Amino acid sequence: MKPRVSFCIAVCFVFLVATTGLTPGLNAPHANLPAASGSASQGTSGSSWYFAVSGDSRDCGDLIMPKIARSIESIRDRTPAEFYWHLGDFRRMYDIDCDMLKRKYPSFDCKNRPAGGLAPTDMNDYLTNAWDDFIQHQVSPFDQTPVFLGIGNHELIANRTRDEFRRKFQKWLTQEPLHTQRNADAAHHLFTNEGDAYYHFIKNGVDFIYLDNADTAMFSAAQIVWLAKVLALDATNDSVKTIIVGMHAALPYSTSRGHAMDASCQGLCSGQQVYDLLYRAQNLTGPSEKQKHVYVLASHSHYFEENIYDTPEHQGQVLPGWIVGTAGAEQYRDQIMYGYLLVEVRSDATVNAQFKEVTRESPPLASGPGADELTRFCFEQNKRVRTTSDAFAGDCPCGQAK
Repeated sequence: MKPRVSFCIAVCFVFLVATTGLTPGLNAPHANLPAASGSASQGTSGSSWYFAVSGDSRDCGDLIMPKIARSIESIRDRTPAEFYWHLGDFRRMYDIDCDMLKRKYPSFDCKNRPAGGLAPTDMNDYLTNAWDDFIQHQVSPFDQTPVFLGIGNHELIANRTRDEFRRKFQKWLTQEPLHTQRNADAAHHLFTNEGDAYYHFIKNGVDFIYLDNADTAMFSAAQIVWLAKVLALDATNDSVKTIIVGMHAALPYSTSRGHAMDASCQGLCSGQQVYDLLYRAQNLTGPSEKQKHVYVLASHSHYFEENIYDTPEHQGQVLPGWIVGTAGAEQYRDQIMYGYLLVEVRSDATVNAQFKEVTRESPPLASGPGADELTRFCFEQNKRVRTTSDAFAGDCPCGQAK
């Protein structure tokens, strides 16, 4: 197995030298900070606080997302989540989601999807209504819990564009604190457009960053430059102790590499650049008061898994990372498991993450036409064990792919 090769564009070099004193390369000294324990750095004062996160709510999201919302609300007195973060893939888009099909055709076979079972206009009607259905049945149940939305690859299926995504979800992409953060960034000559699909906001000493890797172009050069500038500002901001990064597809060389950014040469190259930026943002060789805790969240693969970057290719340079593609999409393992990650941000700036499962019996139960049929499908048949890998095979200009 060949080692991971580290590559940084020029802006990465500038970021490293200016903020950490490190230069790119695998030979720099490193000492990983523990994923969920304290260091000499002190976080924000006070007690722990929480947020919730998962992604991939297509297929059965109209059943599962309300359960997630209710679960979060049910534990509010003990672990109040400040917000829910969706990591992309709201609707199937290349075909009709089963939760929408079952309302119209309760007996439709969502597993095998026989030809001729639908009316000629059904697909057009679906494409017209899919995102509105997501808002009505999956976002609205969160009620008082703020929801932040991330773009996934299915948001760009059926010839949809980022401009269409921005227009439809403008309310969520321009909400507070995103709007205020953009204004604050502009004062530091860091500019993004209102409603961009990648964004960040600082809350209680944590910089939450969403990165857009929704298509085969993966991370654009402009987005990597933006990320480097965000991390450079974090490096000089002593109030930021923790950086939590969300995206749809996992960065290269994870345990989920068969269905992640490894799928293309562009993904491997740009993903490695971002991994290097995030790893070095920890500033592990710097003074303890300047070090940061960095964590990475993704979905795309439809299951839950932790420690996803603890692989040989990273050669000990391991970022704490999770896959949490469990919000309703067709599961990629034999055991169907839906739910979300409840993340505790501790007062020492570290995090503790626990997966919270929602089950067939979790409220609210499905109701209306096709409710029983949908419930049976989602909890008994909504799975497809992946036996093939999407990982790119061949030579990349930035290094060797697997």
